[in-house]
Amino acid sequence: MEDIKQSLKKIVGSDYIATDKETLYAYSRDASPEPGIMGDIIIRPGSSKEISEILKIANETKTPVWPRGAATSLVFMGAPLKEGGIVLDLTRLNNIIEIDEDAMSVTAESGITWGKLEALLKKRNWFTGFIGPGPGYTSTIGGAVSVASVMYGSAKYGTACDILLGLEVVLPTGEIINTGSSAMKKSFKHTRYGIGPDSSGLFCGDNGIMGIKTKITFKLYPYPEYIRYIHYGYENFNQVINCLHEMASYRIASDLAVVDNKIGVSWGGSKRFPLHGLIKTYSEKMADAQVEFLEKINNKYGGEKGKEYFPKMVLEDKRYEMFPMSGRLGNFGASCNKIPIKRATEFHNMFLEFMEEYKREARKHHILWEFYAFISGNNIDILPTIMVPTDKKENYDFGRKLWKKLVQKEIKSGAIHYWLGKVIGDVVSDNYKREYFQFIRNIKQSIDPNNILNPTLLKL
Repeated sequence: MEDIKQSLKKIVGSDYIATDKETLYAYSRDASPEPGIMGDIIIRPGSSKEISEILKIANETKTPVWPRGAATSLVFMGAPLKEGGIVLDLTRLNNIIEIDEDAMSVTAESGITWGKLEALLKKRNWFTGFIGPGPGYTSTIGGAVSVASVMYGSAKYGTACDILLGLEVVLPTGEIINTGSSAMKKSFKHTRYGIGPDSSGLFCGDNGIMGIKTKITFKLYPYPEYIRYIHYGYENFNQVINCLHEMASYRIASDLAVVDNKIGVSWGGSKRFPLHGLIKTYSEKMADAQVEFLEKINNKYGGEKGKEYFPKMVLEDKRYEMFPMSGRLGNFGASCNKIPIKRATEFHNMFLEFMEEYKREARKHHILWEFYAFISGNNIDILPTIMVPTDKKENYDFGRKLWKKLVQKEIKSGAIHYWLGKVIGDVVSDNYKREYFQFIRNIKQSIDPNNILNPTLLKL
């Protein structure tokens, strides 16, 4: 390993490589409850060319490479999945490369955070529509594309991959390619399609197994200055879901969410199921008309109008603080289930039954629960969450086992997760149709013949 370290040091310099135990330990975990695994070397490249040279050495020496962004994942990824190897920290790649106002696109390096990207674009009166996942200010755009992130802005604009126009990717063997219109000898960064197969899609939600994303081009939209909030309270879960389904179908609100206030932390209002919504648009008249339209939908289903400061807090003022604040209750054992919207009632009932089944053990081991759901395009994303305690090892171990039991139950019930990592990815791969798993394995073997990128993820 010392020879590898010296070769890598020649690529990035001694300031951007570390092998001391303290640094290795700091890079051994993500934000999930999973205990960490230590690599051999941490390296922080500053360019695609440096990454290419690193991957060539890794191939020559058959050394695993673990790509890492901000490590805000909740499912164990962005860290070594087995002992040893090179942890590739991509956070030095944190600049905007180009804002093309004609093409309405922005190209940025993959290690830039959503918070930095949003702030810089706002100065030019642009934004990306979808503006990041739960820990958005600190999470990176490369990580978001790697797990096809959803959350803020998803009701109207979809996922991180729905706003994607193209990528620069370093393949596992070191070649550097562009996808989308940038794949052409002469073109612009303006469209994802029209060049044959959608090669960008190969790297969307791949969890970093197919290549290292180094530059990302997103769509741009004019920054909306007129904002409205809606809040309606319900006592019947099926009614609030039917209301959400109709509201979501029009793609008017940027964000739509519902919480079960009887499970875990209350998110405001006097009713059990508060519906929160955020509208962003371009004039006073448009904003008022859209609120009026959504209110008519709500009135069909009997929701009680609530105070606007609750959705303002949850979806705007404290949008990147709510989950860390909830995290004080325990380490997040979270899952993110994408299902058809009207199926949400079944999943809510399933979670209630799961809680009842393990009520005695949960009380014994100080387990707390949460239930939050939000709209992502034509899906609802349900986050039943187990707060894994860290006060005692037996409580911690039980919480992790309970979380994994819930994930297995969800996937066998038809849910599709967007963040996979090692914890959920193993369960997902066990539930692939045989032909599909072989298809993914064939692609992986073709572009990563030595299996150096995130080996064991998706059981590959």
